[in-house]
Amino acid sequence: MMVIALSFIICHLQFISAWAQESSPVEVQSLYEKNIKLGQSFQESGNLLMAKLFYQKACDDAETEQELLTARLSLADIQKFTEPVEAQRLNDLCDESSEKYPGLRQKYLVTNATVSFLLNNRTAFNKTYKEYQTLCQNYNTLSQEYDIILKAMNEALAGYYKEALRTLDKPGIGIIIRHTMRIHIFEMSGNKQKAIDELRHRAASIDSLGTRFYENNVNESNITASMTRAQEQAEKNSSRMTKLNIIMLAVIVAMICLWVFMYRKEQKKLEKKNEQLRIALKMASESDEMKKEFVKRISHEIRTPLNAITGFNEILNNSEIELGKEERQELMNRINLNVEAITSIVDELLQVSNAESIVEYAKSDTILCNKFFSELLYSHKKDVSASIELEYTTQVLNRYSILSNENSVKKIVEHLIHNAIKFTQKGTITLNCSEKKGMVYLSITDTGCGVPADKQDQIFEKFVKADEFRQGIGLGLTVARSVARKLGGDLVLDKDYTDGARFILTLPEN
Repeated sequence: MMVIALSFIICHLQFISAWAQESSPVEVQSLYEKNIKLGQSFQESGNLLMAKLFYQKACDDAETEQELLTARLSLADIQKFTEPVEAQRLNDLCDESSEKYPGLRQKYLVTNATVSFLLNNRTAFNKTYKEYQTLCQNYNTLSQEYDIILKAMNEALAGYYKEALRTLDKPGIGIIIRHTMRIHIFEMSGNKQKAIDELRHRAASIDSLGTRFYENNVNESNITASMTRAQEQAEKNSSRMTKLNIIMLAVIVAMICLWVFMYRKEQKKLEKKNEQLRIALKMASESDEMKKEFVKRISHEIRTPLNAITGFNEILNNSEIELGKEERQELMNRINLNVEAITSIVDELLQVSNAESIVEYAKSDTILCNKFFSELLYSHKKDVSASIELEYTTQVLNRYSILSNENSVKKIVEHLIHNAIKFTQKGTITLNCSEKKGMVYLSITDTGCGVPADKQDQIFEKFVKADEFRQGIGLGLTVARSVARKLGGDLVLDKDYTDGARFILTLPEN
Protein backbone atom coordinates (compact mmCIF):
# COMPACT_ATOMS: atom_id res chain seq x y z
CA MET A 1 0.00 0.00 0.00
CA MET A 2 2.79 2.43 0.93
CA VAL A 3 4.71 1.79 -2.28
CA ILE A 4 1.59 2.24 -4.43
CA ALA A 5 0.87 5.50 -2.61
CA LEU A 6 4.48 6.59 -3.15
CA SER A 7 4.17 5.94 -6.89
CA PHE A 8 0.95 7.97 -6.95
CA ILE A 9 2.60 10.87 -5.10
CA ILE A 10 5.65 11.02 -7.35
CA CYS A 11 3.58 10.88 -10.52
CA HIS A 12 1.14 13.43 -9.10
CA LEU A 13 3.95 15.84 -8.21
CA GLN A 14 5.45 15.41 -11.68
CA PHE A 15 2.08 16.13 -13.27
CA ILE A 16 1.57 19.26 -11.17
CA SER A 17 5.10 20.47 -11.97
CA ALA A 18 4.63 19.95 -15.74
CA TRP A 19 1.14 21.52 -15.67
CA ALA A 20 2.42 24.56 -13.76
CA GLN A 21 5.26 25.11 -16.25
CA GLU A 22 2.90 24.98 -19.23
CA SER A 23 -0.16 26.85 -17.92
CA SER A 24 0.67 29.03 -14.89
CA PRO A 25 1.03 32.76 -15.50
CA VAL A 26 4.47 34.02 -14.52
CA GLU A 27 5.26 37.50 -13.46
CA VAL A 28 8.03 39.00 -15.58
CA GLN A 29 10.82 40.41 -13.45
CA SER A 30 14.06 42.15 -14.24
CA LEU A 31 17.34 40.22 -14.16
CA TYR A 32 18.38 42.28 -11.14
CA GLU A 33 15.27 41.34 -9.14
CA LYS A 34 15.63 37.66 -10.01
CA ASN A 35 19.31 37.56 -9.05
CA ILE A 36 18.66 39.36 -5.74
CA LYS A 37 15.88 36.90 -4.84
CA LEU A 38 18.01 33.91 -5.79
CA GLY A 39 20.91 35.27 -3.71
CA GLN A 40 18.61 35.75 -0.71
CA SER A 41 17.17 32.26 -1.09
CA PHE A 42 20.58 30.58 -1.20
CA GLN A 43 21.85 32.75 1.70
CA GLU A 44 18.91 31.72 3.88
CA SER A 45 19.52 28.04 3.11
CA GLY A 46 23.23 28.32 4.08
CA ASN A 47 24.66 28.05 0.53
CA LEU A 48 26.94 31.11 0.56
CA LEU A 49 28.78 30.06 -2.61
CA MET A 50 25.64 30.28 -4.74
CA ALA A 51 24.43 33.37 -2.88
CA LYS A 52 27.71 35.13 -3.73
CA LEU A 53 27.36 34.18 -7.41
CA PHE A 54 23.87 35.69 -7.73
CA TYR A 55 24.67 38.84 -5.72
CA GLN A 56 27.63 39.47 -8.07
CA LYS A 57 25.30 39.11 -11.06
CA ALA A 58 22.87 41.49 -9.37
CA CYS A 59 25.68 44.07 -9.15
CA ASP A 60 26.25 43.74 -12.90
CA ASP A 61 22.52 44.04 -13.71
CA ALA A 62 21.73 46.97 -11.37
CA GLU A 63 20.20 49.96 -13.18
CA THR A 64 19.94 52.50 -10.33
CA GLU A 65 22.22 53.67 -7.55
CA GLN A 66 19.98 52.12 -4.91
CA GLU A 67 19.94 48.73 -6.67
CA LEU A 68 23.74 48.72 -6.98
CA LEU A 69 24.08 49.76 -3.33
CA THR A 70 21.73 46.98 -2.19
CA ALA A 71 23.56 44.31 -4.21
CA ARG A 72 27.02 45.41 -2.97
CA LEU A 73 25.91 45.51 0.66
CA SER A 74 24.33 42.06 0.32
CA LEU A 75 27.58 40.74 -1.16
CA ALA A 76 29.62 42.30 1.65
CA ASP A 77 27.18 40.88 4.22
CA ILE A 78 27.75 37.24 3.22
CA GLN A 79 31.54 37.75 2.99
CA LYS A 80 32.09 39.53 6.30
CA PHE A 81 32.73 36.34 8.29
CA THR A 82 34.68 34.41 5.64
CA GLU A 83 36.49 37.21 3.74
CA PRO A 84 36.49 40.25 6.06
CA VAL A 85 39.07 42.21 4.05
CA GLU A 86 37.12 41.81 0.78
CA ALA A 87 33.89 42.62 2.64
CA GLN A 88 35.49 45.84 3.93
CA ARG A 89 36.55 46.79 0.40
CA LEU A 90 33.02 46.35 -0.93
CA ASN A 91 31.58 48.15 2.06
CA ASP A 92 33.87 51.15 1.55
CA LEU A 93 32.40 51.58 -1.95
CA CYS A 94 29.02 52.15 -0.30
CA ASP A 95 30.11 54.72 2.31
CA GLU A 96 28.92 57.99 0.80
CA SER A 97 25.94 56.72 -1.21
CA SER A 98 24.48 54.77 1.76
CA GLU A 99 23.98 58.00 3.74
CA LYS A 100 20.92 58.76 1.57
CA TYR A 101 19.09 55.59 2.67
CA PRO A 102 18.83 54.94 6.45
CA GLY A 103 18.04 51.23 6.09
CA LEU A 104 21.01 50.61 3.81
CA ARG A 105 23.21 52.81 6.02
CA GLN A 106 22.33 50.57 8.95
CA LYS A 107 23.39 47.49 6.97
CA TYR A 108 26.63 49.25 5.97
CA LEU A 109 27.45 50.04 9.62
CA VAL A 110 26.73 46.47 10.77
CA THR A 111 29.15 45.03 8.20
CA ASN A 112 31.75 47.67 9.11
CA ALA A 113 31.43 46.85 12.82
CA THR A 114 31.61 43.09 12.19
CA VAL A 115 34.78 43.39 10.12
CA SER A 116 36.38 45.57 12.84
CA PHE A 117 35.40 42.97 15.43
CA LEU A 118 36.84 40.06 13.42
CA LEU A 119 40.08 42.02 12.92
CA ASN A 120 40.11 42.90 16.67
CA ASN A 121 40.18 46.62 15.84
CA ARG A 122 38.62 48.09 18.99
CA THR A 123 39.01 51.73 17.93
CA ALA A 124 37.31 51.28 14.55
CA PHE A 125 34.55 49.21 16.13
CA ASN A 126 33.79 51.84 18.79
CA LYS A 127 33.53 54.55 16.16
CA THR A 128 31.16 52.51 14.00
CA TYR A 129 29.11 51.29 16.98
CA LYS A 130 28.58 54.86 18.16
CA GLU A 131 27.37 55.95 14.69
CA TYR A 132 25.06 52.91 14.56
CA GLN A 133 23.44 53.83 17.90
CA THR A 134 22.97 57.43 16.77
CA LEU A 135 21.37 56.29 13.51
CA CYS A 136 18.92 54.00 15.34
CA GLN A 137 17.96 56.83 17.71
CA ASN A 138 17.28 59.19 14.81
CA TYR A 139 15.25 56.61 12.86
CA ASN A 140 13.22 54.54 15.31
CA THR A 141 11.62 52.53 12.50
CA LEU A 142 14.90 50.75 11.68
CA SER A 143 15.21 47.03 12.36
CA GLN A 144 16.48 46.01 15.82
CA GLU A 145 17.72 42.60 14.67
CA TYR A 146 21.37 43.73 14.77
CA ASP A 147 21.33 45.18 18.32
CA ILE A 148 22.04 41.93 20.14
CA ILE A 149 24.94 40.82 17.95
CA LEU A 150 26.63 44.24 18.09
CA LYS A 151 26.24 44.26 21.87
CA ALA A 152 27.94 40.84 22.04
CA MET A 153 30.81 42.13 19.86
CA ASN A 154 31.24 45.14 22.12
CA GLU A 155 31.39 42.95 25.24
CA ALA A 156 33.87 40.52 23.66
CA LEU A 157 36.22 43.31 22.52
CA ALA A 158 36.13 44.66 26.08
CA GLY A 159 37.23 41.25 27.38
CA TYR A 160 33.86 40.22 28.83
CA TYR A 161 33.74 36.90 27.01
CA LYS A 162 31.21 35.14 29.26
CA GLU A 163 28.83 38.09 29.07
CA ALA A 164 29.20 38.13 25.28
CA LEU A 165 28.37 34.41 25.04
CA ARG A 166 25.29 34.90 27.24
CA THR A 167 24.17 37.77 25.02
CA LEU A 168 24.45 35.54 21.95
CA ASP A 169 22.07 33.02 23.57
CA LYS A 170 19.24 35.54 23.39
CA PRO A 171 16.63 35.05 20.63
CA GLY A 172 16.79 37.06 17.44
CA ILE A 173 20.16 35.86 16.06
CA GLY A 174 20.46 33.45 13.14
CA ILE A 175 21.89 30.08 14.16
CA ILE A 176 24.82 30.17 11.69
CA ILE A 177 25.80 33.71 12.77
CA ARG A 178 25.54 32.66 16.43
CA HIS A 179 27.89 29.69 15.86
CA THR A 180 30.35 31.86 13.89
CA MET A 181 30.40 34.55 16.60
CA ARG A 182 30.92 31.96 19.33
CA ILE A 183 33.84 30.44 17.41
CA HIS A 184 35.57 33.82 17.18
CA ILE A 185 34.93 34.65 20.85
CA PHE A 186 36.34 31.29 21.95
CA GLU A 187 39.42 32.00 19.80
CA MET A 188 39.75 35.46 21.35
CA SER A 189 39.64 33.95 24.84
CA GLY A 190 42.19 31.27 23.92
CA ASN A 191 39.78 28.34 24.31
CA LYS A 192 40.69 26.41 21.15
CA GLN A 193 38.82 23.23 22.12
CA LYS A 194 35.56 25.14 22.56
CA ALA A 195 36.15 26.78 19.17
CA ILE A 196 36.62 23.37 17.53
CA ASP A 197 33.44 22.01 19.17
CA GLU A 198 31.53 25.07 17.98
CA LEU A 199 32.83 24.48 14.43
CA ARG A 200 31.26 21.01 14.56
CA HIS A 201 27.97 22.41 15.83
CA ARG A 202 27.97 24.94 12.99
CA ALA A 203 28.55 22.22 10.40
CA ALA A 204 25.63 20.21 11.82
CA SER A 205 23.41 23.32 11.78
CA ILE A 206 24.26 24.02 8.13
CA ASP A 207 23.31 20.41 7.25
CA SER A 208 19.90 20.75 8.88
CA LEU A 209 19.27 24.32 7.74
CA GLY A 210 18.11 23.21 4.26
CA THR A 211 15.25 21.17 5.73
CA ARG A 212 14.06 23.95 8.05
CA PHE A 213 14.29 26.39 5.11
CA TYR A 214 12.04 24.29 2.94
CA GLU A 215 9.49 23.74 5.75
CA ASN A 216 9.30 27.25 7.19
CA ASN A 217 10.35 29.77 4.52
CA VAL A 218 10.90 29.57 0.77
CA ASN A 219 11.88 26.54 -1.25
CA GLU A 220 15.09 27.63 -2.99
CA SER A 221 14.62 25.23 -5.87
CA ASN A 222 11.05 26.41 -6.48
CA ILE A 223 12.35 29.98 -6.57
CA THR A 224 15.06 28.98 -9.05
CA ALA A 225 12.55 27.16 -11.24
CA SER A 226 10.02 30.01 -11.06
CA MET A 227 12.59 32.68 -11.89
CA THR A 228 13.99 30.64 -14.76
CA ARG A 229 10.52 30.05 -16.21
CA ALA A 230 9.95 33.82 -16.15
CA GLN A 231 13.12 34.30 -18.13
CA GLU A 232 12.10 31.49 -20.50
CA GLN A 233 8.82 33.32 -21.24
CA ALA A 234 10.80 36.39 -22.29
CA GLU A 235 13.68 34.47 -23.92
CA LYS A 236 12.45 31.42 -25.84
CA ASN A 237 15.95 30.17 -26.63
CA SER A 238 16.29 28.12 -23.38
CA SER A 239 12.86 26.42 -23.33
CA ARG A 240 13.96 23.26 -25.15
CA MET A 241 16.70 22.51 -22.61
CA THR A 242 14.31 22.99 -19.68
CA LYS A 243 11.75 20.58 -21.14
CA LEU A 244 14.49 18.03 -21.78
CA ASN A 245 15.54 18.18 -18.12
CA ILE A 246 11.94 17.68 -17.00
CA ILE A 247 11.57 14.65 -19.28
CA MET A 248 14.80 13.14 -17.91
CA LEU A 249 13.60 13.58 -14.33
CA ALA A 250 10.23 12.05 -15.23
CA VAL A 251 12.01 9.01 -16.72
CA ILE A 252 14.10 8.54 -13.57
CA VAL A 253 11.02 8.74 -11.34
CA ALA A 254 9.10 6.40 -13.64
CA MET A 255 11.92 3.83 -13.45
CA ILE A 256 11.85 3.96 -9.65
CA CYS A 257 8.06 3.52 -9.67
CA LEU A 258 8.33 0.59 -12.10
CA TRP A 259 10.93 -1.16 -9.95
CA VAL A 260 8.77 -0.72 -6.85
CA PHE A 261 5.71 -2.03 -8.72
CA MET A 262 7.55 -5.14 -9.95
CA TYR A 263 8.76 -5.88 -6.45
CA ARG A 264 5.24 -5.65 -5.07
CA LYS A 265 3.88 -7.77 -7.92
CA GLU A 266 6.17 -10.66 -6.98
CA GLN A 267 5.11 -10.41 -3.36
CA LYS A 268 1.45 -10.61 -4.32
CA LYS A 269 1.92 -14.26 -5.33
CA LEU A 270 1.52 -15.23 -1.70
CA GLU A 271 -2.08 -15.54 -0.54
CA LYS A 272 -1.36 -14.04 2.87
CA LYS A 273 0.30 -11.08 1.23
CA ASN A 274 -2.82 -10.47 -0.86
CA GLU A 275 -4.96 -10.59 2.25
CA GLN A 276 -2.73 -8.11 4.11
CA LEU A 277 -2.72 -5.80 1.10
CA ARG A 278 -6.55 -5.83 0.93
CA ILE A 279 -6.73 -5.06 4.64
CA ALA A 280 -4.20 -2.24 4.29
CA LEU A 281 -6.10 -0.72 1.36
CA LYS A 282 -9.37 -0.96 3.27
CA MET A 283 -7.83 0.70 6.33
CA ALA A 284 -6.40 3.47 4.13
CA SER A 285 -9.79 4.20 2.57
CA GLU A 286 -11.48 4.24 6.02
CA SER A 287 -8.83 6.42 7.70
CA ASP A 288 -8.58 9.66 5.75
CA GLU A 289 -6.43 11.31 8.40
CA MET A 290 -3.80 8.58 8.22
CA LYS A 291 -3.71 8.92 4.44
CA LYS A 292 -3.23 12.69 4.65
CA GLU A 293 -0.35 12.29 7.11
CA PHE A 294 1.36 9.75 4.88
CA VAL A 295 0.93 11.87 1.73
CA LYS A 296 2.19 14.97 3.54
CA ARG A 297 5.28 13.21 4.93
CA ILE A 298 6.33 11.43 1.75
CA SER A 299 5.48 14.45 -0.41
CA HIS A 300 7.86 16.60 1.60
CA GLU A 301 10.67 14.01 1.73
CA ILE A 302 10.49 13.34 -2.04
CA ARG A 303 9.73 16.91 -3.13
CA THR A 304 12.71 18.46 -1.31
CA PRO A 305 15.48 16.55 -3.21
CA LEU A 306 13.41 16.45 -6.42
CA ASN A 307 13.02 20.22 -6.50
CA ALA A 308 16.70 20.63 -5.64
CA ILE A 309 17.65 18.46 -8.64
CA THR A 310 15.38 20.55 -10.88
CA GLY A 311 16.82 23.83 -9.61
CA PHE A 312 20.46 22.83 -9.94
CA ASN A 313 19.88 21.37 -13.42
CA GLU A 314 18.34 24.64 -14.58
CA ILE A 315 21.32 26.57 -13.24
CA LEU A 316 23.75 24.22 -15.00
CA ASN A 317 21.91 24.62 -18.30
CA ASN A 318 21.30 28.37 -18.11
CA SER A 319 23.54 29.87 -20.76
CA GLU A 320 23.52 33.29 -19.09
CA ILE A 321 25.04 31.99 -15.84
CA GLU A 322 28.80 31.57 -16.11
CA LEU A 323 30.03 28.80 -13.83
CA GLY A 324 33.61 27.79 -13.11
CA LYS A 325 34.75 24.20 -13.10
CA GLU A 326 34.63 23.95 -9.29
CA GLU A 327 31.17 25.58 -9.13
CA ARG A 328 29.83 23.25 -11.81
CA GLN A 329 31.27 20.22 -9.97
CA GLU A 330 29.70 21.45 -6.73
CA LEU A 331 26.27 21.57 -8.39
CA MET A 332 26.75 18.08 -9.86
CA ASN A 333 27.70 16.75 -6.41
CA ARG A 334 24.56 18.28 -4.94
CA ILE A 335 22.41 16.65 -7.63
CA ASN A 336 23.98 13.26 -6.86
CA LEU A 337 23.35 13.70 -3.12
CA ASN A 338 19.68 14.46 -3.74
CA VAL A 339 19.29 11.43 -6.04
CA GLU A 340 20.78 9.28 -3.26
CA ALA A 341 18.33 10.83 -0.80
CA ILE A 342 15.36 9.78 -2.98
CA THR A 343 16.79 6.26 -3.33
CA SER A 344 17.25 6.03 0.45
CA ILE A 345 13.61 7.00 1.07
CA VAL A 346 12.36 4.39 -1.41
CA ASP A 347 14.60 1.74 0.20
CA GLU A 348 13.22 2.57 3.64
CA LEU A 349 9.64 2.25 2.38
CA LEU A 350 10.45 -1.09 0.76
CA GLN A 351 11.86 -2.36 4.06
CA VAL A 352 8.59 -1.45 5.77
CA SER A 353 6.58 -3.11 3.03
CA ASN A 354 8.66 -6.27 3.20
CA ALA A 355 8.51 -6.42 7.00
CA GLU A 356 4.72 -6.06 6.99
CA SER A 357 4.30 -8.74 4.33
CA ILE A 358 6.09 -11.44 6.35
CA VAL A 359 3.98 -13.08 9.06
CA GLU A 360 6.75 -15.20 10.55
CA TYR A 361 10.50 -15.52 9.90
CA ALA A 362 12.16 -18.89 9.42
CA LYS A 363 14.56 -19.56 12.33
CA SER A 364 17.07 -22.00 10.89
CA ASP A 365 20.42 -20.27 11.55
CA THR A 366 22.70 -21.02 14.51
CA ILE A 367 24.18 -17.76 15.78
CA LEU A 368 27.25 -17.73 18.09
CA CYS A 369 26.33 -14.59 20.01
CA ASN A 370 29.76 -13.26 21.06
CA LYS A 371 31.34 -13.81 17.65
CA PHE A 372 28.33 -12.55 15.67
CA PHE A 373 27.56 -9.38 17.68
CA SER A 374 31.18 -8.31 18.27
CA GLU A 375 32.02 -8.63 14.55
CA LEU A 376 28.96 -6.55 13.68
CA LEU A 377 30.01 -3.79 16.06
CA TYR A 378 33.70 -3.63 15.12
CA SER A 379 32.91 -3.68 11.39
CA HIS A 380 31.82 -0.04 11.91
CA LYS A 381 35.16 1.10 13.31
CA LYS A 382 35.86 2.94 10.06
CA ASP A 383 32.57 4.83 10.35
CA VAL A 384 33.30 6.59 13.67
CA SER A 385 35.69 9.39 14.59
CA ALA A 386 38.63 9.09 16.98
CA SER A 387 36.50 10.66 19.72
CA ILE A 388 34.13 7.65 19.75
CA GLU A 389 35.13 4.28 21.24
CA LEU A 390 33.39 1.03 20.24
CA GLU A 391 33.12 -1.51 23.07
CA TYR A 392 31.69 -5.05 23.22
CA THR A 393 31.00 -6.67 26.61
CA THR A 394 29.40 -10.01 27.41
CA GLN A 395 28.12 -12.16 30.25
CA VAL A 396 27.71 -15.31 28.15
CA LEU A 397 30.22 -18.03 27.19
CA ASN A 398 31.84 -17.98 23.75
CA ARG A 399 30.02 -21.22 22.83
CA TYR A 400 26.61 -19.77 23.74
CA SER A 401 24.35 -19.70 20.67
CA ILE A 402 20.73 -19.11 19.62
CA LEU A 403 18.60 -20.49 16.77
CA SER A 404 17.14 -17.60 14.75
CA ASN A 405 17.10 -15.85 11.37
CA GLU A 406 20.64 -14.47 10.97
CA ASN A 407 19.87 -11.96 8.22
CA SER A 408 16.92 -10.44 10.09
CA VAL A 409 18.84 -10.19 13.39
CA LYS A 410 21.73 -8.56 11.54
CA LYS A 411 19.42 -5.90 10.02
CA ILE A 412 18.00 -5.01 13.45
CA VAL A 413 21.41 -4.68 15.10
CA GLU A 414 22.89 -2.82 12.11
CA HIS A 415 20.09 -0.23 12.32
CA LEU A 416 20.62 0.27 16.06
CA ILE A 417 24.39 0.68 15.57
CA HIS A 418 23.82 3.19 12.72
CA ASN A 419 21.47 5.19 14.95
CA ALA A 420 24.00 5.24 17.78
CA ILE A 421 26.75 6.48 15.44
CA LYS A 422 24.45 9.12 13.90
CA PHE A 423 23.51 10.69 17.25
CA THR A 424 26.86 10.35 19.10
CA GLN A 425 29.53 13.03 18.73
CA LYS A 426 31.98 11.63 21.30
CA GLY A 427 32.18 9.03 24.04
CA THR A 428 31.39 5.32 23.81
CA ILE A 429 29.05 3.01 21.90
CA THR A 430 28.69 -0.27 23.81
CA LEU A 431 27.10 -3.60 22.89
CA ASN A 432 26.42 -5.90 25.85
CA CYS A 433 25.22 -9.50 25.57
CA SER A 434 23.59 -11.45 28.41
CA GLU A 435 21.00 -14.21 28.85
CA LYS A 436 18.20 -14.97 31.27
CA LYS A 437 15.54 -17.67 31.35
CA GLY A 438 15.99 -18.81 27.77
CA MET A 439 16.21 -15.28 26.31
CA VAL A 440 19.28 -13.42 25.03
CA TYR A 441 19.45 -9.69 25.88
CA LEU A 442 21.48 -7.37 23.62
CA SER A 443 21.75 -3.75 24.79
CA ILE A 444 23.07 -1.02 22.48
CA THR A 445 24.17 1.97 24.60
CA ASP A 446 25.59 5.31 23.43
CA THR A 447 26.62 8.62 25.00
CA GLY A 448 24.87 10.76 22.40
CA CYS A 449 22.00 13.24 22.62
CA GLY A 450 19.45 10.60 23.63
CA VAL A 451 15.72 10.49 22.90
CA PRO A 452 13.71 13.56 24.05
CA ALA A 453 11.34 12.80 26.91
CA ASP A 454 8.30 13.89 24.92
CA LYS A 455 9.07 11.32 22.18
CA GLN A 456 10.10 8.29 24.24
CA ASP A 457 6.59 6.79 24.15
CA GLN A 458 6.17 7.36 20.39
CA ILE A 459 9.69 6.61 19.09
CA PHE A 460 8.62 3.21 17.65
CA GLU A 461 5.57 4.64 15.86
CA LYS A 462 5.59 5.32 12.11
CA PHE A 463 7.05 8.67 10.98
CA VAL A 464 8.27 9.61 14.49
CA LYS A 465 11.89 10.83 14.58
CA ALA A 466 14.03 11.90 17.56
CA ASP A 467 15.37 14.78 15.44
CA GLU A 468 12.93 16.14 12.83
CA PHE A 469 15.74 17.91 10.94
CA ARG A 470 17.75 14.78 10.15
CA GLN A 471 17.30 12.86 6.92
CA GLY A 472 14.84 9.96 6.95
CA ILE A 473 11.11 9.40 7.31
CA GLY A 474 11.05 7.78 10.75
CA LEU A 475 10.36 4.12 9.88
CA GLY A 476 13.61 2.38 10.89
CA LEU A 477 12.72 1.63 14.52
CA THR A 478 9.19 0.66 13.48
CA VAL A 479 10.59 -2.02 11.16
CA ALA A 480 13.20 -3.16 13.71
CA ARG A 481 10.59 -3.74 16.46
CA SER A 482 8.22 -5.49 14.03
CA VAL A 483 10.94 -7.92 12.92
CA ALA A 484 12.06 -8.55 16.52
CA ARG A 485 8.53 -9.46 17.58
CA LYS A 486 8.04 -11.78 14.59
CA LEU A 487 11.24 -13.56 15.71
CA GLY A 488 9.62 -14.13 19.12
CA GLY A 489 11.43 -11.28 20.92
CA ASP A 490 11.05 -7.54 21.35
CA LEU A 491 12.84 -4.19 21.06
CA VAL A 492 12.42 -1.50 23.74
CA LEU A 493 13.93 1.80 24.84
CA ASP A 494 15.49 1.96 28.32
CA LYS A 495 13.86 5.13 29.68
CA ASP A 496 15.92 5.01 32.90
CA TYR A 497 19.19 5.58 31.04
CA THR A 498 19.85 9.35 30.77
CA ASP A 499 23.44 9.65 29.50
CA GLY A 500 22.43 9.04 25.90
CA ALA A 501 20.20 6.31 24.47
CA ARG A 502 19.96 2.60 25.26
CA PHE A 503 17.90 0.13 23.21
CA ILE A 504 17.44 -3.46 24.42
CA LEU A 505 16.83 -6.29 21.92
CA THR A 506 15.53 -9.60 23.29
CA LEU A 507 15.47 -12.85 21.31
CA PRO A 508 14.55 -16.44 22.30
CA GLU A 509 17.26 -19.10 22.36
CA ASN A 510 15.29 -21.16 19.81
